[in-house]
Amino acid sequence: MFNKWSKQNQGLDMTHQTYSDGVNAEEYIIRTFQACNIIGLGEGGHHLEDSHKFFQKMFDNKKIQETIDVVIVEFANVDYQSILDKYIFGEDVSIKELRKIWRESTQCIGRFGEALIYFELLKKIRDVNALLPKNKKIRVLGGDPSIDWQLIKTQEDYFKIIANRDTLPAELAIDYGINQSKKVLLIYSEFHFVKINDNRIHPEHQSITTIVNNKHSGAMNVIAVLDPSNFQIEAITKNLPLYSIIDLKTSELGNLPAEKYFKEIFNDSGEAILFKGYKTKDLFDVFLYIGPSELWKKVDFPKAVFSDDEWNELNRRLKIIGLEPLDDKLK
Repeated sequence: MFNKWSKQNQGLDMTHQTYSDGVNAEEYIIRTFQACNIIGLGEGGHHLEDSHKFFQKMFDNKKIQETIDVVIVEFANVDYQSILDKYIFGEDVSIKELRKIWRESTQCIGRFGEALIYFELLKKIRDVNALLPKNKKIRVLGGDPSIDWQLIKTQEDYFKIIANRDTLPAELAIDYGINQSKKVLLIYSEFHFVKINDNRIHPEHQSITTIVNNKHSGAMNVIAVLDPSNFQIEAITKNLPLYSIIDLKTSELGNLPAEKYFKEIFNDSGEAILFKGYKTKDLFDVFLYIGPSELWKKVDFPKAVFSDDEWNELNRRLKIIGLEPLDDKLK
């Protein structure tokens, strides 16, 4: 059985609910891959060390190594796939070359990918591959769409590129997971994995999951990191087994209001509107518990990593998007 909360009273009063029948997340992933070929695994927020500790542990699991064929990551740009392939499959690649996969991505303006945990994720898979036979090595694909920053001159140029940022990873997941019958794991932030479209974001907005499942019904399963503070349930979740799974179809947590998961998004009146009226079970299949959120740690990138030219180019890009330049003290 999957994790569930035994219901002691009606509604969403979680005070008297207890946790039972825990399922380890690694076991859940292995089991789920027996039923479907595509799983989306959320980060719980970029630069979150606690979720990446689970990723590291997960790839140490021999059964996981034997199961997964392809990993698609958000922080790597498709234009530099050849560099990523060389690194993942054990060839000598300098860190300067490897950094291009995130520094030339659509997300470089947010410094996404600079945190050491992203390099460590790639290194872990590279190290695992060194011990696997040639026909079982795990391939890592960049899911970030093609962009030539030298051709980006205006904010409109940029937004044209990122408007459908979920299309490429969805197409990759379908190609490898459906057409080639491989086991595909995507590692992205949860916003890209929601199972429904909310027209209040944009009438044409689709997530990776909705693109995949609209073309191949039920083909993709979604694991989202549980942030207890979003729902003010820290007291009743603090004793959950680390890296356990909560099935939102059978758990009372599945009935929690979905808009609280993305509570940082508001309208002009300060009201949270994203996915308002939906429940968490409408957005995801299961929650992954990675520990009490008050103990979570977010990591940033090291200082003195950029050359002057690289730093100036990054600030040029920020200016185009309409963002403030970075403080030189961070360099």
